[in-house]
Amino acid sequence: MKAIGIDISGRDVRIVALDNSSGEVVNYTGKYKPIKLDDDEKSENVVLFKNTLFATIESFSPDAIIINYRDPNASGKYAPSSISFKIEGLIQLYENAPVLFTKSQTLAAFFKKNTLGISTDYNYQIDALKLAYHYLKSN
Repeated sequence: MKAIGIDISGRDVRIVALDNSSGEVVNYTGKYKPIKLDDDEKSENVVLFKNTLFATIESFSPDAIIINYRDPNASGKYAPSSISFKIEGLIQLYENAPVLFTKSQTLAAFFKKNTLGISTDYNYQIDALKLAYHYLKSN
């Protein structure tokens, strides 16, 4: 099974692709860099972002896409930005694999009992890695 973890951080989407078809979790993300949504007030930028994101996702051929649940009622420093909700909505439009949500509390509980048995090429991918790894180890 192949899973993509997607971390939305500001205007950036960070992706990690994992595969456990061989019984061992393998990171096959490669030298991927984050995708950024520039100037979301211009529809052509949003369409370009969506097309780039979908092409990237398609290149990994995932069986599932996992993103972090954003609480629309959160406030203060935990409040998600409106841009992150726009990006989340665009991700949910992807039709070739289910888009699933995982809550931060679920991840924290999982990693209290389990170790992250794989690493990333870049530190900024760690949250996306945790999402995909949790999904593969829990399903």
